[in-house]
Amino acid sequence: MFQAKEYNKRAKEFWKNKQPQLTEELRQILVSNTDLQLAKLSKDFVRQTGFKELICSVDEIHELKEVLENPNEKFVINDFVNYATRTGFLTVVIAPALAAADGLGDVREEAMNEWLYSIGICLPVSADVCDSVMDKEVMKHPSIPERTWITCHKLCAAIVFQIGMEHIKNIKTGDENLDKRIIDRLNKGVEKVCEKQKMDCEAKNSTYVDLPTLEEIYDGKICEIEATVFGTLPSAKTNIVRVFEEGARFFAGELQVVDDFEDLLGDTNLQKPPEIPNPSFFLTYCIDLWRSGRRDTEDIIREAARKSWEKGNEYHEEVMNAFSRLPKEFKTKPFFEVTLWYYNKVLIDRLNRFLKGKTYPQIKDRLSKLLQ
Repeated sequence: MFQAKEYNKRAKEFWKNKQPQLTEELRQILVSNTDLQLAKLSKDFVRQTGFKELICSVDEIHELKEVLENPNEKFVINDFVNYATRTGFLTVVIAPALAAADGLGDVREEAMNEWLYSIGICLPVSADVCDSVMDKEVMKHPSIPERTWITCHKLCAAIVFQIGMEHIKNIKTGDENLDKRIIDRLNKGVEKVCEKQKMDCEAKNSTYVDLPTLEEIYDGKICEIEATVFGTLPSAKTNIVRVFEEGARFFAGELQVVDDFEDLLGDTNLQKPPEIPNPSFFLTYCIDLWRSGRRDTEDIIREAARKSWEKGNEYHEEVMNAFSRLPKEFKTKPFFEVTLWYYNKVLIDRLNRFLKGKTYPQIKDRLSKLLQ
């Protein structure tokens, strides 16, 4: 428990120190480039990721830059960074990364800082923002036009990605073969995430996603992000790095099931009503139960929720199997034991809260339409 508190505190401090850096680098690129240069940057990003929905025209960029003129510039960029990092997933990545590096013991501090900033922060933030835009889940800004705010997200996702890729060049481990392995693993991860994100977008337009396809999307889009972060740990101890890569993949799957339950519960703080995550294990199980002949909607909801929990618990068992291969003398192993225990407890808590049925009335009508 002491280690868990220590590394979560260090994670918050790390992000507190890096947030102004990311904000300033983002601001510098926005104000120092012309509209045409930024349009080219957007086009290059779209070419690399394959998502035409994210491209920004020169006119859109010009509208955004007009908003960014003083005195608005600072608060708009600050608001974007705050929004892009609101989910708390950074702490879930940063704290384990710090603990993993300390446990490995061979990670140089300067390499660690650049690795965690570029691969652990910038690239996941960019991916999360892209996901929000394509899912049309960007919350409205209170003081700027919605169109301009969405342009800000599309363009800033491209810029944050570029910032991350530029900082990757500064990761110097002292071992050229290791540096090459990090780049190769990163490129493989980015390619896989983009490929499965396309599958996810197609799935949202489908009435039904079967379990094998859903598992493929989760593994490739959601789990691969964390697997890539930990698979690029700047350490020569590749056998342990592979343990973290595998464990992080399954951990991300478990956390996604938690996130799905949170969608079903709604979030009063963010003024988000309960909603059915699509695609999700929950929705697929609901449809499977309906097709099997079940007709009681609340009964279907409860059974699908339990099955979703079982899927999350399967991920948890895989995480535990992966981390059981850490050496007994691995000095930060207690951190991972406590962290994994805690988030599995969160999974159970979210299930139990949902089974109380308070949000059923708000999702039943929507579910009934999806089942017909």
